[in-house]
Amino acid sequence: MKTHGNDEVRGQPTATGAQRTLSSTRTHGVKPPTPRGIRRALRLVGWNTLFLVAGLALIGVVGETYFRLRTPFVENVHPHVWSPTVGSVLKPNAEVRHTNGLDFWTISRTNRLGFVDRESIGIERAAASCHIAMIGDSYVEAIQVPIADKFHVRLEALAARELRHLDVTTSAFGISGTGQVNQLAYYDEFARLLRPALVVLVFVNNDFMNNAPILEGLHQGVDPDRLKNVSATRGEDGSITLRPPWPGAAVRMAAVPPPPAPWHTRAADHLTGISPLASWLDAKRHASSSDDTDPELIAQVALLSRRSPRYAALFDGWRPTTREGINDPFHHAQDMPPVYEDALDFTAFALDQFRERADRDGAALVILSTHYMGTRGDLGFDRLTALAEPRGIPVIDYNDYVLRQGAEPRRDAAWAHDGHWNAAGHRWAAEALLEYLEANQEICTRRKSPTSPPPLPSWLTDYESVASGEPAVRSVFDIYLRENTVAYLKSPCGATDMQAPFFLHVVPENVEDLPADRRQYGFDNLDFHYAGGAALAFGGKCIAKRALPDYPIVRIRTGQFTPDDGKIWKAEFPVGAVGDEAAARSAPGRAPGR
Repeated sequence: MKTHGNDEVRGQPTATGAQRTLSSTRTHGVKPPTPRGIRRALRLVGWNTLFLVAGLALIGVVGETYFRLRTPFVENVHPHVWSPTVGSVLKPNAEVRHTNGLDFWTISRTNRLGFVDRESIGIERAAASCHIAMIGDSYVEAIQVPIADKFHVRLEALAARELRHLDVTTSAFGISGTGQVNQLAYYDEFARLLRPALVVLVFVNNDFMNNAPILEGLHQGVDPDRLKNVSATRGEDGSITLRPPWPGAAVRMAAVPPPPAPWHTRAADHLTGISPLASWLDAKRHASSSDDTDPELIAQVALLSRRSPRYAALFDGWRPTTREGINDPFHHAQDMPPVYEDALDFTAFALDQFRERADRDGAALVILSTHYMGTRGDLGFDRLTALAEPRGIPVIDYNDYVLRQGAEPRRDAAWAHDGHWNAAGHRWAAEALLEYLEANQEICTRRKSPTSPPPLPSWLTDYESVASGEPAVRSVFDIYLRENTVAYLKSPCGATDMQAPFFLHVVPENVEDLPADRRQYGFDNLDFHYAGGAALAFGGKCIAKRALPDYPIVRIRTGQFTPDDGKIWKAEFPVGAVGDEAAARSAPGRAPGR
């Protein structure tokens, strides 16, 4: 067979021009990879990946090391307890750790009353001085700075230098997330016993919201009728009255059951709890604002609207989208929905209550308005002064004072990633108060006389009522039986006396009265931990109470214990004999306890 060049090879048909071009491209343009070339490429990719992973790991190790050296801790520790007369307070004599992960890491201790402050000044010393009681929320709690930097401590030091003749002493009663309605209990139960010459209410931009149970309930996502602090309620006749703390955990409004957190969210939460670097990255993420709509909040507003026609009328024209934005209309809206006008009524009620108490106890009253309230011309500030001035309560314009110092309040007085005062902000607050005190020295030099004898705090009234007879038994505590309740009284007493749990074992007349799981033991176990009572140790007296079962009791064994040390003290007594002895109610003037 005749051949022409490469047109026919080994009997194959002749290729066309296009096929020859394609074949040439395949064989000469790009050579198919050889096994050796594949191995080289894989090695190159592997080394590059290894270098990348090693580089990221090195960055992570360096970052983690840096933040571990820079940050003493990553998790906040705020140990709270519940008091039946005050609500939620910090645990007395406890360590508090607080950080925003970016600006500050503070470690403080609470005093015996459960406030982050120096140990409370003695009642006699306070009454003899020009004592100033600061009452407020997180700006008074001020766990973003050391106690020595707080504005009331600085004020005391400034006054000692510049107004020595006034003999100024100070104390602070502040818990985060509260408004003036909630803070009335701080005055009634603690501050009033110090006979302050001046009471300073520190007013923050969200206090309007905190004072109103409906808005506060929505902000927390809990039932507004079951708040954990002293609150207020409006009756059918429109009047507003105080309401005690809800005796138990706040009840969440489960309008929309929250979905379970995805695994990556749970993993991230766990990581931020152990890694300073992850905590810092998470803090940076939260520092950027989010406008995401909160469907649970919208559903909870609808749920309350269905609860009563009054709620529905208050929500008319209001469609909130985020919990963070609930407070905004007070400061940015000329015409507010009815629920906001209702909230102003609750703030007015709180100011009326403080005005009454100050007049009754012979104290001057003033409001320190924080920088987020703005100054005159700001809607929030103007709404506050419109409530305060008719009640004769002066308002110290903190924002104006800082501006007069040539500083910008929100930039220079607060932390970069947190709205609370930094050390400079606290210094300016102290100076603003000193300026007011210097211009109004008669607050200290010509102290007003009380209009009437102040009533005793509720817990002290209860104490004296219980102590009006002989105890069932005397031990470390005096133990009384009153109306099917066992009461423990001690005087003198300190917060540490109340921190250990109480054991209370009740022996019934008939073992069949016991719960089924307790019959084998022959007694009922009513042990309890009355941590909230530690806050009631103010004034050197303590009282703890525990209700008894309804069935007949023949004997009680009680005392205190700790898991590590066992029983601290114990007492045992027959109940029959106690009934006769308690009925006598002898020696009413005796001071109980040891």
